[in-house]
Amino acid sequence: MTGRRVRRSLAIRAFTQRAWIQQGAALLLFSIGIGAGVGFLTCLVGPGANALSGADGLIPAGVAELATVKDSAGAVLPVASFVFSLTPILLGSLVSIIATLTLPGVVADDVQGGGIEVLLAGPLPRRDLFLSYLAAGCVLAAVSWLAATLAFAATTAASLIVTSTVVDVTLPFVLALIVLPLSLGLWSSAVTLCGALFHPRSLESRAGMNGGPIRLFAITPSLLGLPAIVLLPDLALPALGAMFLGALAASLLTVHLMARGFRSTRILGS
Repeated sequence: MTGRRVRRSLAIRAFTQRAWIQQGAALLLFSIGIGAGVGFLTCLVGPGANALSGADGLIPAGVAELATVKDSAGAVLPVASFVFSLTPILLGSLVSIIATLTLPGVVADDVQGGGIEVLLAGPLPRRDLFLSYLAAGCVLAAVSWLAATLAFAATTAASLIVTSTVVDVTLPFVLALIVLPLSLGLWSSAVTLCGALFHPRSLESRAGMNGGPIRLFAITPSLLGLPAIVLLPDLALPALGAMFLGALAASLLTVHLMARGFRSTRILGS
């Protein structure tokens, strides 16, 4: 049993290193750019937008509990506060999209180039092979989330200094900013990797549906998050919590079902 664990650990490390060599540079570039872009967008909302008549009513009570942006005089900037409160959803959506763009490359070369046949015929058990692919994808998703979050934090701090504004954040907002993009990224990674392994053709681009149905399914939770917060602002915190728990539970269920159904004939038949 110990020998199998050692082989599994070595396989996971090897697959992760290979995935990083293949996708790491592009992943970091996309993630840092996305995080920095969201940071500048949320903190550089023009003062004219906050001065609009009736702008104070734009912050529903549920959203106002998450974060508040104030100017140097201590006055609340309603539009900036509303946009800033949506950053967990924005980052989660963008991290999910990055996963669908980069993670198919983790298995694409093996599936299309015939390398998967050699791996399936080797001494590594099928379950360990699946876990190695999955671990590599999850590591890339975690790196993407970390890079995007750090870039967002850095650009937000710089923007606040330049604009002389202050942000009051709550613990639920900080938790949402950390766990929501990570859970959505892991869900997107699990779905994309399973699609790349079991149904490679489902990731091919088609007219009218760029990226195929698997990518659309992978980013569906993040696409539903923003309308849910906007349409149900008084239930913002429960909605964010439901998204996190739902994405995490769905990821675990998907991985469990796919690991049980990981069969050589299905992979080679695709």
